[in-house]
Amino acid sequence: MASMTFLDAAYWILKQSGKPLNPGEITSVALAQGMISTTGKTPSAAMGAQLYIDIKTKGDDSRFTKANRGKFALEEWSKSHAVPSSKFSTPTFKEAAYKVLKSERHPLSAKDITRIAQEQLLLVTGGRTPSATMGAQLYTNIKSYKAKSSFVQLGKNRFGLREWGLEVIEDEIEKAGSEKALPTSEKKRSIAGDPINFNGLIHGPLNENGVIFLFGKIHDKLGFRIEAIQPSFPDAVGRRQTAKGWETVWIEFEFKSSNFKVHKHDPKECDVIICWEDDWKDCPIDVIELKEEIQKLQDG
Repeated sequence: MASMTFLDAAYWILKQSGKPLNPGEITSVALAQGMISTTGKTPSAAMGAQLYIDIKTKGDDSRFTKANRGKFALEEWSKSHAVPSSKFSTPTFKEAAYKVLKSERHPLSAKDITRIAQEQLLLVTGGRTPSATMGAQLYTNIKSYKAKSSFVQLGKNRFGLREWGLEVIEDEIEKAGSEKALPTSEKKRSIAGDPINFNGLIHGPLNENGVIFLFGKIHDKLGFRIEAIQPSFPDAVGRRQTAKGWETVWIEFEFKSSNFKVHKHDPKECDVIICWEDDWKDCPIDVIELKEEIQKLQDG
């Protein structure tokens, strides 16, 4: 899809969604679908600003109007009464799951439920692992409410609706129970990083998520304070202690520093790379290699 203006993208997303959304939700969908391109550090703030300015300057001629709780809607909805007031809220993960399972009429994995919910714009989220959040919320709901939960877990990672009745549920349980266990030779073996035995962490990270987790444990020891984590580049904004005080820094997390180049990030839009391995000798911005920092902390 060709790049649109922020306002055109917002109009299209709201039109397809059929309900008010906040600037972060609109921007998340726009970026995920390649509708807009931006090098700015806060695209959701830019989206909100453009919507506010459009409404203020054009008045009734604007395509948009403000809804409750910082959300935006389409002006045409109020004129045509096409959208009932019950739709003026974004469904939760559980509400989206219920609607998907209700329409699909058969058990699905958390990953499939999330995919369908996002395709139908039932679920708008800026999180990096929405399917993991979906699975966790459904699992917690079932464990907490037991027989009162609207959901049932069928097999290792499949969910259904309790209202379907015993026939569907028992059939799925029987299928799950009849699955043959894989022989040892075919089972996936886990892979761990180098042993570090640091602060309750036995092994070092193997990916970017591991770097973020480890940095979260020692950021204060490295002189950092984190103010926000965001889904788009750069990954985080924080403050770093200097002789003059705490300065604002934009941070990108990578497993290896050279991944910054692979991902084609702009060094001008970032202040520091936090990584496990620094393999970029001529990096134009600061790099903090956690492998080295952990060693320093252990030696000290």
